[in-house]
Amino acid sequence: MVNVSAFEHKSFDNYCYPLDKDRLEINLKTAKDVSSVFLCWGDPFDRTKEDSWIYNELEVQSKKELQHHFWWTATVEPPSKRCKYFFKIQGSDGSSYVYGESGVYTEDEYKKSPEDFYDFIFPWMNESDICATPSWAENAVWYQIFPARFARGKNQDMDGIKAWAAPGDKVKNEDRYGGSLAGITEKLPYLSSLGITGLYLNPINASSSQHKYDTADYYKIDREFGTEEDLKTLVKTAHAHGIKVMLDGVFNHSGWDFFAWQDVLKNREKSEYASWYMVNDWNFEAKPHHNAHNRAYYSFAYSDNMPKFNTNNSEVREYLLKVCEFWVKEYDIDALRLDVANEVCHLFCKELRSRMRELKSDFYIIGEIWHNSLPWLRGDEFDGIMNYPLQNAIYSFSLNPSFTAKDFECSVNRCLTDYPSQIRRAMFNLMDSHDTMRLVTRLGSKEKALQVLALMLFMPGSPCLYYGTEVFLEGGRDPDCRRCMPWKEIQEGIYDSDIEKVKKLISLRKEKPLMKEEDIDFSLNEAYANVLKNNRVLFMQKKDRTSSLLFISNFSTSSIDIKDFLGGSVVFENLLKESSLLPNGIIIIGHL
Repeated sequence: MVNVSAFEHKSFDNYCYPLDKDRLEINLKTAKDVSSVFLCWGDPFDRTKEDSWIYNELEVQSKKELQHHFWWTATVEPPSKRCKYFFKIQGSDGSSYVYGESGVYTEDEYKKSPEDFYDFIFPWMNESDICATPSWAENAVWYQIFPARFARGKNQDMDGIKAWAAPGDKVKNEDRYGGSLAGITEKLPYLSSLGITGLYLNPINASSSQHKYDTADYYKIDREFGTEEDLKTLVKTAHAHGIKVMLDGVFNHSGWDFFAWQDVLKNREKSEYASWYMVNDWNFEAKPHHNAHNRAYYSFAYSDNMPKFNTNNSEVREYLLKVCEFWVKEYDIDALRLDVANEVCHLFCKELRSRMRELKSDFYIIGEIWHNSLPWLRGDEFDGIMNYPLQNAIYSFSLNPSFTAKDFECSVNRCLTDYPSQIRRAMFNLMDSHDTMRLVTRLGSKEKALQVLALMLFMPGSPCLYYGTEVFLEGGRDPDCRRCMPWKEIQEGIYDSDIEKVKKLISLRKEKPLMKEEDIDFSLNEAYANVLKNNRVLFMQKKDRTSSLLFISNFSTSSIDIKDFLGGSVVFENLLKESSLLPNGIIIIGHL
């Protein structure tokens, strides 16, 4: 019997939305006991003389497999910009159902009392409501820099600065190595040669720490990093290299030294900034205690030195919005990443998008959110998030020998169905960051790290390399993931081979537009798994009307002879040997 309770659809969010001014995408989730789905759709006011509704019937051809469900996708073009619709669903057991807003009916029940049935309605495809992300974002390749540890500038003041650490040296949060904005500017030709087109900087505003997430002044550049002129030079030079610049907005909380918090410490509830924060007990000690589980006032992750802003307060929102406007007007930045974005109120995020788009129509905003983020990704707040769910899907498959190619397919499809298409194409994809263990350390080898980088670059979205990942810099959890960039070794040519491989992957993504497309065909996995008797060799194919691209990667422990399963003439773009697919091997075929 078909599990009708698994039928799920809503006429909004990721289930039904306009792709553009003409096309409407409609999605349905069912259990796997469904064999076919038909979408019955039309204009709600198209009727016969007898007052019967006139509709089109379309068999839904596109289907993604999830862990326990199928996700069915149809695209229609309502000529009048409005759409009324319902689903006819065929079970694998021969049963037939009709599904609309009023619920699920058997076909016989529907025919007996159609007047009791309510269809789904998408009322109007208003152009201003259509989710629109910057077109440049889906083509960008980002590079994240932790400024304190990336590069020093020439003729830099070395007072109180430690000797630049070797790549194998662990670091502490408080260690000062002298990384600066001028140092980043001097390395832009290197980044450009890698194929980087987007630069994401961790916070650079005045702060007492090396990580700078405890902001003291949002209008000043931290003097350890340089001056306001240094940032202007960096952005201008980056733009000359075709590189966009994204700053880190720490708007969930301020630092201890921020002027408003200092006034609160002095005047307590009588402070004119008392409502800028969330204080429960005004008799708290004027001294921060890290991770003391202080409840007297809210802070970031129990870090007392980072008191939480009350972004419900219009004065706080206006102050922070003017900060962002200042960054765009003064420095000409192109994007913002919001720290702890899921704790900032939605109203601020909506206002931020509106104000930034008034200054730059293609401004890009992402949030640091580690979970499903649909409430922030409806087209009026963020363009994407740091895509940790996709990162988790890739790591789960690559590190767990019991995970099959089918498990990976279902995990990736979950990530590809959580949001509208426009959002999926602008997601900020990453395999490591300042908050996580480094890629090569987590995977245990350069070969595995390269394999996973290739997999990430084959996914839709906006991929990002954390600084040093191109040379497979090691590092454990924070703060060890923030080691110094090994420039001496790079200049000595020690990492030439590693860098060239990463360059090739990035250039492939640029040369082959299909690499960033979101429609992934996993159907070859089952066929070849049976032939190879190996379900850890991953096959992913992308196609358009004129070409195809096949990605093959061996996550098993045995080598595979390509000739065993790829006959005829093929065009290769591979990173290892053409004769065999080694464990951790990657092959990208231009066409079959």
